[in-house]
Amino acid sequence: MTESVIITINAMKRETFIATFGSVYQNAEWAAEEAYACRPFADASTLHTTLNAMVRGAPEGARIRVIRAYPGLEQFLAAAPDAPVFPNGNEAPAGLGRLSPEEFAQFRSLNKAYQERFDMPFVIYAEGRTSAEIMKALEQRLRYEPEVEIATALNEISLFAQDKLATIYQTLEKTA
Repeated sequence: MTESVIITINAMKRETFIATFGSVYQNAEWAAEEAYACRPFADASTLHTTLNAMVRGAPEGARIRVIRAYPGLEQFLAAAPDAPVFPNGNEAPAGLGRLSPEEFAQFRSLNKAYQERFDMPFVIYAEGRTSAEIMKALEQRLRYEPEVEIATALNEISLFAQDKLATIYQTLEKTA
């Protein structure tokens, strides 16, 4: 991100800032509202860290509402194990669309146990991960205490937010 973009961000009016960054974390426009008061931001990393801190510092109920706003593993397991492509033409991430029937059944069983234990979707940033790595993470996270799992899910969501911010910065770069 160029210096002109951070200057543009720091000069935004409150309404523009919230409209631009209010969807970085799903179901958490309030994070952008609170982050606005922390301007000026030194760089993109500082803005991401600030938004992340607002979400992490929110009451537990608000943090769980953010987690529940993200698609969980069940989205990728909704299709049959022999259907690696979604109706929109996108392939399931991390090879989740090419699971053997046994792997598919194991993922569904573990995912169901996760949802029953934590009452929220298993959120994982699948980019760059294999189905085996996701399975291992699911098995490991099932053993976490709820407060640790909430923090872990928010770590994963932070990676989605980072991607969203990169897209916003690219858009701002074109207009700055």
